[in-house]
Amino acid sequence: MEFIKEYLKVVSYSLLGLVFAFASFYLLANLYHYLEIRKDFVTDFSKQAIIITIDDNLNKIRTNINKFNPNTYKGEIPVTKMSSIKSNIESCLNNIQNDEYINLKSSKRISVLDVYKLREAYEDKVYNNCIVTNLYWLTNEASGTYLKNNQELTKYYFDSLKSSTSYLKKDLINNSSYFYNTSIASASIKDTAKDGYYDVIDAYSKATNFVLYLSNWFNMEVEG
Repeated sequence: MEFIKEYLKVVSYSLLGLVFAFASFYLLANLYHYLEIRKDFVTDFSKQAIIITIDDNLNKIRTNINKFNPNTYKGEIPVTKMSSIKSNIESCLNNIQNDEYINLKSSKRISVLDVYKLREAYEDKVYNNCIVTNLYWLTNEASGTYLKNNQELTKYYFDSLKSSTSYLKKDLINNSSYFYNTSIASASIKDTAKDGYYDVIDAYSKATNFVLYLSNWFNMEVEG
């Protein structure tokens, strides 16, 4: 009986050792994996031409809508609706200038994970909260001649903005799944971070251009 007890102890300690060894290997492998997939795209984002253009257009949008004065407005659309449109466009400005976008401009490098977060912010805040929630109704409800005559164009723009980054999500997730690093895998991850960034920031640019387009129409209504 004593022999069996000792034997079981040896077996249990052996199993415990194997579990500990496996857990240690798994932890180290994941740490290695984390370090290896951080193949960042390095640049000064705040000085990139596309970022400067986006910020310049955002300032133009703000200037356009701030020209509206409900006390002096004499246009075709009711004052209450014009006030709502101004509020909606202001909301878009805040959604485009989300935390992920602001953090990007103060950064010198961007990883696949950063691109993923920026894309998620685009879908959630820029497309859903700005374009769909605040602006889509304008194509159906606004009575201004300029926008009314361009409803098909605006609806086409909506579809384009919706699909502009949808394919990226799967690619970004796939590029976070490398286990053993190779020079090819490293290059692929870095290229994905760079190319993915430009695809997402181009979507931000297109969305900003669309909001600018609507703010120009809004300004034309204000100025009569």
